[in-house]
Amino acid sequence: MSNDADLTNYDSIAELFINHARQPDSWNNLYERPYMLGKLPQLRGKNVLDLGCATGFYTEHTLKERANVTAVDASQKLIDRLASEMKSPKLKLFCADISKPMPFLESDSFDCIICSLVLDYIKDWDALLNELYRVVNKGGQLIISIVHPFASYLHIKPDSYYDFKLVEDDWGGHHGIAFKTHYYIRPMNEVFRPIIKSEFDIVSIEEMLPDEGLKETHPEPYQRLIERPGFLFIMLER
Repeated sequence: MSNDADLTNYDSIAELFINHARQPDSWNNLYERPYMLGKLPQLRGKNVLDLGCATGFYTEHTLKERANVTAVDASQKLIDRLASEMKSPKLKLFCADISKPMPFLESDSFDCIICSLVLDYIKDWDALLNELYRVVNKGGQLIISIVHPFASYLHIKPDSYYDFKLVEDDWGGHHGIAFKTHYYIRPMNEVFRPIIKSEFDIVSIEEMLPDEGLKETHPEPYQRLIERPGFLFIMLER
């Protein structure tokens, strides 16, 4: 089996991926980002880890909030792009497979870890949560968004909701942007088993409804999200 980071070659689809995520009507912008931004604590002077930083949306936001930011991603092309776009002495960038130990991150060094739509690409959450517990400081928070298991079931249509497996998905057709990606689908019990097993305290678990403003501006995704969840949001604390 290939490493998690090798399953989708994000260097080869980096530009397509960025264009997809930056579309104003992407679910990233309509649904995930407004919630995540509202959950972030006051960040000025804090040490933030943007894990699986991808397009750099949260990296850029936290820098504007005057945080010290460490951004990690498996794609060298995405990291190089951030390095060219964001010049700041408060920013550190690393290209690394986050499913493996990250010795370049110091223990007890982060006040906040942002884990936005990245855990779906990782098979073994136990090892990653142990590593994140090591690097977050006492009282520090881990803020997670993932694709809701029920949404994955409706979209992928596996043989069983209880399947825990790697899938290949076509992200295509929207605004003429098309590419393949790979990620893991898992039932809800496999979402919470490693979290409960970890040393983190659970602060909140939310199946967010869309903002009422979407009812007028984007009625179709609003109706879909009001009927069934798109993402699952989890906040943990050391």
